Parts: sequence; structure tokens; C-alpha cells
Amino acid sequence: MFEQPDQIDRIVALWREVRPDLDASSTEVIGRLARMEYFITRRVLQDLMTHDINVGEFDVLAALRRCGAPFQLSPNQLQTMVLISSGALTNRINRLEMSGLVRRSPDPQDRRGVIVTLTEKGLNVINEAVVNHLKAEDELLEPLNEEERLIMARLLKKLLQAQED
Repeated sequence: MFEQPDQIDRIVALWREVRPDLDASSTEVIGRLARMEYFITRRVLQDLMTHDINVGEFDVLAALRRCGAPFQLSPNQLQTMVLISSGALTNRINRLEMSGLVRRSPDPQDRRGVIVTLTEKGLNVINEAVVNHLKAEDELLEPLNEEERLIMARLLKKLLQAQED
């Protein structure tokens, strides 16, 4: 199958032309990952706008939904699941609470703590948003067959684990 050159091929070719002493082969992977991140983000934002939420709010709603009924977590548990600072999490929870998607209530186990719970409206939003989100991910991966997806997932996992360790 004949493959057309893409923007990354052109960038690498230019580097090879002006600096043949450099090995720009890493750009063939990293540049394409960065470019795909742009398309992924654009698609995800487009889908989330229809639900009037942003990516960060989606992450919080999805974390609450994934934990199962009664769809509630402490802020500390949420922070661990969405990997952000407590201040950023507080801002997200505030916005979601103002939108009626979550509610805070006193933690019965800790008088100083609170529990964040999905409201019925929040559950409806995340249930619909996650279906759209997964459909969008599947469409972005459409050019790859099942075996290629498994290989890519395994290779990306290997790269991520090397950075996260």
C-alpha cells in the first residue's frame, strides 16, 4: 500500500536536509503522537460542548460514575483518580455543583470531610457523554484494525510506564 507523506514526514525531511548530522527519527513517533493529541482534544472538546462540560469536569463525572452506585467519593479519592491538585479539583467540583451535576454532603465517617455525589442530572449527563466519548475514540482509531490497536495500546503502555515509574 502506497502511503502519502504527512506533515511529520515533511518536517523530518527538512531537518535531514538542513542538519543531516541530527537523528530526527524520534520526531516520526513523538511528532505524530503530539499531532494526534491535537485531533483527539479537538474531537473530545467538540463532543463535550454538547453536554456543556469541559474535559476536567468530564473526568470528575466519569470517576464518580466508574465507582458505581451510589456514585460518590471523597475529594481525596477523586483527586487520586483524576490526578490533579486539590485546588483544581475544588474548582471543578464548584462548577459541577453550580450546574447541578454533583452535590456535596457531610461525610458520615469524618465530621470535617465531605462526600461528592453525582446527582440524577449528573448521572444522565455522564451516561450520555461517555457513550459519545467512546464512539469518538473508536472513530479516531478507525484506520487501525483490531490487531494494530492492540499493538499500539501495548507500545503506548510501555512508553507511559517508563515515564510514570
